Amino acid sequence: MFNLTLVAVVGHLLVAATLRAQSDNSVYSGRHCNKRLRELRMPLLAELGDSVHLADLLSSGADPRAPITSVQFTFGKDGAPRRVEVRDAQSSAAGTLIKDSMRAVVTPQSAYPRDFRVYLVRFNSTGQLRLLAETATCEPENHLTAAARALIEEIHRTAPATHVHRDAVVRFVLEADGQVSDAWLEVRTGYTQVDSLAMEIFHLLRFDPAIVGRTPVAALVQQPLKF
Repeated sequence: MFNLTLVAVVGHLLVAATLRAQSDNSVYSGRHCNKRLRELRMPLLAELGDSVHLADLLSSGADPRAPITSVQFTFGKDGAPRRVEVRDAQSSAAGTLIKDSMRAVVTPQSAYPRDFRVYLVRFNSTGQLRLLAETATCEPENHLTAAARALIEEIHRTAPATHVHRDAVVRFVLEADGQVSDAWLEVRTGYTQVDSLAMEIFHLLRFDPAIVGRTPVAALVQQPLKF
């Protein structure tokens, strides 16, 4: 899962220094990209395995209380899944069963670099299954808008009690067009008002999507906000 390096802080914005892609191709314009990964291609769900079977494996052990249940696949140079990690299963035993079953049925992938990673995600409220990017040529990026800055300044003036020195973490799906389709508080501060403000600030941010090869793709992302 992408953990954004632009961390919105109520009062400050921390920006990690990375090299910007230098390319005459507009898809990379102004983005922080890894030139070595320009030939990547995002696999299709059907290339990973039978989607009905994969969905059944996940649904049997998914935690209905969690927004999603996910499986992170890390592929080795030989294309076989080198590591399988399950998150938000209904129990440790269910997670182990999903992990072992997935390892047995997932189709090896070819023409990918070592440690190429993707997420297989089940949305537990609907049962929808999606394959989301983890390794990317250009990782997602966020932008603090004027509206977000104005809200942060207003919070400083009117709500000093929100300085709780804790992090709220929003986990979300960033679509290929840069829109957020699902978002929820993955880590709460323990203060209802602060958590509400965190989501309000989050929805005022704007995002650039992940790019795999030359194609914008959907990705699973988390955005920390420090209060």
